[in-house]
Amino acid sequence: MLRSRRLPLPILFADLNRVKGFDKRARNGKWAHSSLCLGLVLAAALPAGALPPGEAEKAAVIGQPVSISVRPAMIRLSGPQAMQQVIVTGRYGDGAERDLTPFCALSAEVPDVVTIGPGGFLQPRKDGRTVLVVQAGPRTARVPVVVTDFGQPQPVSFRQQFIAALGVGGCNQGACHGIPSGRGGFRLSLRGHDPDADYLELTRGVFARRTNPLAPEASLIYHKALGRVPHEGGQRFGADTVAARTMLAWLRQGMPNDPPALPALKSLEIVPGPGVRTPPARWQQLAVLAHFSDGSVRDVTRLTVFSSSDDGIARVDGKGLVELRQSGEAAILCRYLDVIQCLRLTYLEPRQDFHWPNPPEHNYVDRHVFAKLKMLNIVPSDLCTDQEFLRRVFLDLCGILPTPEEVRNFLADRRPDRRARLIDRLLERPEFADFWAFKWLDLLRCNRLTIQIKGSHVYRQWLRGHVERNTPWSQVARELLTASGSTFTNPPANYYRGAYNNRAPVAVRDPQTLAEMTAQVFFGVRMQCAQCHNHPYERWTQDDYHHMAAWFAQVKAKADPVQPGSPPPPYPWQLREDAIVIYSARAGEVTQPRTGKVMTPKLLGVPASPLPPGKDRRAVLADLVTAADNPFFARATVNRLWFHLLGKGIVDPPDDFRDSNPPANEALLDALARDFLDHNFDVKHVLRTIVSSRTYQLSAHGNETNQDDERYFSHALVKRKRLPAEVLLDALCTATGVPEKFAGFPLGTRTIQLPDGEVIYTGGRYATWDRHAFLKAFGQPPREASCECEREGDVTVDRVLELKNGAFVRQKIQTPDNRLGKLLARKLPDRDILNELFLATLSRPPLPDEVKAALDHVAKAKVKREAWEDVLWALLNTNEFLLRH
Repeated sequence: MLRSRRLPLPILFADLNRVKGFDKRARNGKWAHSSLCLGLVLAAALPAGALPPGEAEKAAVIGQPVSISVRPAMIRLSGPQAMQQVIVTGRYGDGAERDLTPFCALSAEVPDVVTIGPGGFLQPRKDGRTVLVVQAGPRTARVPVVVTDFGQPQPVSFRQQFIAALGVGGCNQGACHGIPSGRGGFRLSLRGHDPDADYLELTRGVFARRTNPLAPEASLIYHKALGRVPHEGGQRFGADTVAARTMLAWLRQGMPNDPPALPALKSLEIVPGPGVRTPPARWQQLAVLAHFSDGSVRDVTRLTVFSSSDDGIARVDGKGLVELRQSGEAAILCRYLDVIQCLRLTYLEPRQDFHWPNPPEHNYVDRHVFAKLKMLNIVPSDLCTDQEFLRRVFLDLCGILPTPEEVRNFLADRRPDRRARLIDRLLERPEFADFWAFKWLDLLRCNRLTIQIKGSHVYRQWLRGHVERNTPWSQVARELLTASGSTFTNPPANYYRGAYNNRAPVAVRDPQTLAEMTAQVFFGVRMQCAQCHNHPYERWTQDDYHHMAAWFAQVKAKADPVQPGSPPPPYPWQLREDAIVIYSARAGEVTQPRTGKVMTPKLLGVPASPLPPGKDRRAVLADLVTAADNPFFARATVNRLWFHLLGKGIVDPPDDFRDSNPPANEALLDALARDFLDHNFDVKHVLRTIVSSRTYQLSAHGNETNQDDERYFSHALVKRKRLPAEVLLDALCTATGVPEKFAGFPLGTRTIQLPDGEVIYTGGRYATWDRHAFLKAFGQPPREASCECEREGDVTVDRVLELKNGAFVRQKIQTPDNRLGKLLARKLPDRDILNELFLATLSRPPLPDEVKAALDHVAKAKVKREAWEDVLWALLNTNEFLLRH
């Protein structure tokens, strides 16, 4: 630390060791902080599935229904493998509906026709007819049941039943035998995406030791799944489960392979559909129906893998029973084989003393946010103070701190529209263009190791110009996707440039990398998982991945004859400076590696259409990406803007759009996307709309109803808004009045104005470029991936020590002619010096207790300058400085 013998100021410095963020307590309307707690945080694991209701809860849930209904209204079970999950719904006098499936009593009038398992699960016992009698409180329902072909041979489908059973047991998952190398010498394709290979592995692998057609019950795979022999994965399912019976039936039948004409799985249907549940309806049984290409429909509930997007709100067991635990929304992911379907459930717990305060709405953003909060019985926080808003909007729109003079002027402004005026001014400042170009360059992988030093400079200048002119974002996307020519004279061509190496100095990104980058940047979709197998949590298949890559199969590169560059450097870590020319060739295709099929270009989520002859594929792609009916482009863009302003996306992470990761507020996301389209992809308009909303301007101080909310934007999220590394370095330089000097740039260049992060030049024989040590410590991304996750914001010991004891901060504080030195040279009163330091660091005047603590410390010091350095050091280490709040 700076001078450990002169640190403790009891009030002002009470929070210096606090790293995790502000407490949700206010002291005289200001921040109150708590002390540091460094240690291990161990999270208790949740139970694996829903907890069944107790007897007392059953009676309370059933209550007095007006009527009950059963789905399906008639049950037909054909063959010995048939099964049916019934859903019982009670309707009540107030119009409410409840799932009563786990609570009611079920019986068959002819008991030996069907087996009725717990939770309303039916399986056939013999051919015949009966009636299923459902009793729920005072109400009874009768459902006819018909069983046919029970005695007829019915082969177990390897692909549609046996592989599904492996999936239920988790045997072919990435954590088990589904990894590429397998586990314990046994390898399965991930989630059964290659059933032919799985069949050979099970029936022929290791001399067929895993399966025994002569003694099926002795098969090794069966005994390991039941935990009857040593198995690292333990027991995967019980002997009386559908998965175990399916496995044993296939083994007993002689392990048949499926015929070529096996009907294909087309879709899944989840019963019941999405909806809102309220107490006492805290449980919901699901049924999963598989639709096949021959028109048949089968119940596959017990062969489906279930998971929840948020176990804190809703958890689901392996039988499809969902337990709703607290107010909120969750997506229940249902995966049968390679088809995924999600069901969104909302659970609301009414508060008896809840009162909606009808807060003012500034625009449609507030209308949608407040409607969701009102539904969830959450009261939004109050409006933030002017000084909080000033600092917040400066950092969010321009990445800079307001100057002391700007703070004084704004706090003195009494005009009712002062916040709107400030927003308009900030959107027109050059720092705005610097900051938002810097954000987009992170995603576009602007780094000199790939696109050269000159390439990074011209790339930034090109993008900054578009941000400054507020070019429609659709046009920016089009220029990037269709760029051709020299990477030095036509900067967007750097979108396609690949990493330089001595063996391939003229490199272009491969079609797969370009497909992944395009999907993530412009659609907010992570499709990397689909390269080798169908996406485990989304509907995208391996075919979808390679259809997307086909758009870029004809993108080629050649050396630029006008700017051929320097000779190859003698050392591989030194950079060669040359331009390449990007162009579209007439030939080039992508083949599906598993099938060998040539893939035609097709956009994610959009029906395939024939390519116009002779037209560049990328021009067609740009038309489809920026089309008004594209389901991703506008939504992904506005969601990313929201994420950068509020610290959390409406879909979060902001580049992970998928059915199993639903938006926190679907109506809000749709409204923002529609507004973006209506204003011709105007980024500034969307930013102005968001920061003008009351939602954006809410205080971070919570209340009794919203203090635990980190999803629905009922208050500012402080912990999610740590200053990025570059913004923090600039803020330290601004606050201390000591600019940082970067090699090759004039003194005063801010970090966010740099084209990339390689800013430190080391001379000598092994001269190379490196990133600034402070920036590396605070998570500056190397720009090697198009993912917001590349920027690290977590608190680490290294970062704490860098701020408290690091040479960078110490040098800024101790520079003789820094801000503090100039204030002391002017012979200002101590109170005026303190005010200036607070305005320059925290963008507010000091509170009375802070004044007393600081001035008492200065008055007791023998060396005044050193005492003031302590004060400045303390301010720079407060969470109020390090966080955007």
